[in-house]
Amino acid sequence: MTSSDASRVKDARFWKMCVANWFLHLYVFSMPALLAAQGRQQGAGPAMVGWAVLAFAIGMVLPGPLGAGLMERHSRKGVFLRALWFVGLIPTLGYATVPAAPWLIMLHGLQGMAFGVAQIALGTTLVNDILPSNLRSRGNAHYAWGGRLGIPMGLLLGELLVAHLPIGGCWWWALLPCAFAFLLVAPIEVPLKAPVKVPLFALDRFFLPRSWRLSLTLFAAPWLLGRVVGTAECTAPELLFLTIGVMLAGVGHVLSSRHVAGRLSAVASYGSLLLALCSYPLGSSLNRYVISLLVGFGVGAVSSHHLSDWVHRAAHCQRGTAQSTYMLSWRIAFAIGFFATACWALPIGYVDLFLCLACMVLRLAA
Repeated sequence: MTSSDASRVKDARFWKMCVANWFLHLYVFSMPALLAAQGRQQGAGPAMVGWAVLAFAIGMVLPGPLGAGLMERHSRKGVFLRALWFVGLIPTLGYATVPAAPWLIMLHGLQGMAFGVAQIALGTTLVNDILPSNLRSRGNAHYAWGGRLGIPMGLLLGELLVAHLPIGGCWWWALLPCAFAFLLVAPIEVPLKAPVKVPLFALDRFFLPRSWRLSLTLFAAPWLLGRVVGTAECTAPELLFLTIGVMLAGVGHVLSSRHVAGRLSAVASYGSLLLALCSYPLGSSLNRYVISLLVGFGVGAVSSHHLSDWVHRAAHCQRGTAQSTYMLSWRIAFAIGFFATACWALPIGYVDLFLCLACMVLRLAA
């Protein structure tokens, strides 16, 4: 990479988009704790939050086939900024005033639809519009990691808000990261792209069919995170250690990616996830903070390994679509895991261990 390339990858517009993505995930993943607190006030149990998280994931999928058409028929930045109104302010007005818990599920589903559109506009379109072709793989990885770091931090933010503020105030304080994302992207000048004629419904910018194996083998990591936080028993310190574990996994992946073969890296990442699973039943004898650290590291290791494969295996014109597929696969698996715990009270144990082993075998056989 030449020095000019190095300066272009540090383009301030790109890094603002990465930070905006971090803010968006910070905001969205703070919602489960707030929904649980609001639901308790309205007489709803953990199952309501499970349904809401599942509704969000389904909502993300629904506008996906329209994404390519939206991007070519309208201003791409305009689509993103308008979507943020439905990610943030409009649902917040509803959350603060709805009289019954079922409305929370509907509002979270609406947020999911808007978040899906925002991610198509920002992550699969605007980011690639400003990056030179030879830096898009690296740029997509940086952008995705902004979102991945926002996930555990958002869960932690939600717990902290609920612990220290009345629920009415929580909704408005939680909205700040969404507002920051809006303010970061609004002034950015994006080069005008000539419109391309695309059908109204298309998989472009939404889902990459040939990456279905990666979607299956990624499943175990976000599933486990959803299972752990779906118990509604995670404390703020435990979520802090989980966040540290995810960050350590990211650092470990960067340090090892140049020196460890791909198959060995896969074994190591799944091995760390298996270690986390084996330690979870030892909660009575093993410090829960250590378990949270192991869970975060295992989830982060598998997610990092898959992100690298997803970005670098995509064809030149498919990197944005691969980014969307990775994000959707991650969120759907997280939602299913969260739902299984919150709604079915499925204990963490042999089912999760078998699922992790199956994903590892499929990954090594691919």
